[in-house]
Amino acid sequence: MDLDELLSVAREAAEEGARTAMSWRVRELVIEEKAASDDLVSQADRDTEDTIRAVLSRRRPGDAVLGEEAGATAGAGRVRWIVDPIDGTTNYLYGRPDWAVSVAAADATDGTLLAGAVAEPMVGRITEARRGGGTLADGVPVAPLSQDDLSRALVELNFGRPPQRVLAGRVIDALLPRVRDLRRGGSAAVALAQVATGRADAVWAPGLQPWDCAAGVLLVQEAGGTTGDLAGPSPGTWPASGDVLAAPDPLWHAMKEILAPAWTSPDRV
Repeated sequence: MDLDELLSVAREAAEEGARTAMSWRVRELVIEEKAASDDLVSQADRDTEDTIRAVLSRRRPGDAVLGEEAGATAGAGRVRWIVDPIDGTTNYLYGRPDWAVSVAAADATDGTLLAGAVAEPMVGRITEARRGGGTLADGVPVAPLSQDDLSRALVELNFGRPPQRVLAGRVIDALLPRVRDLRRGGSAAVALAQVATGRADAVWAPGLQPWDCAAGVLLVQEAGGTTGDLAGPSPGTWPASGDVLAAPDPLWHAMKEILAPAWTSPDRV
């Protein structure tokens, strides 16, 4: 597989999707709730995914696609595209800047991440990577992740699926005295791109789906970081549990030791 070609496709799809999402911001949107009151979807999400799928169909017509809104489409090749048209829909609908368009290519046989791009339209940034090629922000290679002092770490949090949120207080209590500060932006793709580019030092984001994190996980890995869940690292792919811990390696292990006791509960799903 030509990884440079896959990266080019991921970049184009993310950029075209970002343009569609931005065009909807000046129109009246019909907003629907999916699983819960904080799980929103709009026509902008669907149209953005349609735009991304059109790029993929034109440039990689034989590939499979997994999208948050339209589900899975089978393909004959070894590549599966994983698409989140608007990650952080609630932020998008409230006019907040922390949302992103996320497009990743993975090996359809084993889930190895091959290429990915995360576009953050409200800050005019695109972060991208291909396996073995490092991470770039707006075309410029990022510095390798180097933060190793937990007390100076800015940590992004996600509270997880509704059954997991009962543990949020315990997680905050465990982390807050040990780190510089905590943030909750509301988009896993953005949080992972921020770690990859040094705008945050670590992220704990439980309860994710592949489309939430596939591209962002690759960005962190190619920037020299470690990703996985509390069972251990998941080199080359995202953790099957969907509970994503991402950070430079020293911080990753330090955070795992802090989070593991807080995340042990019979209520956890």
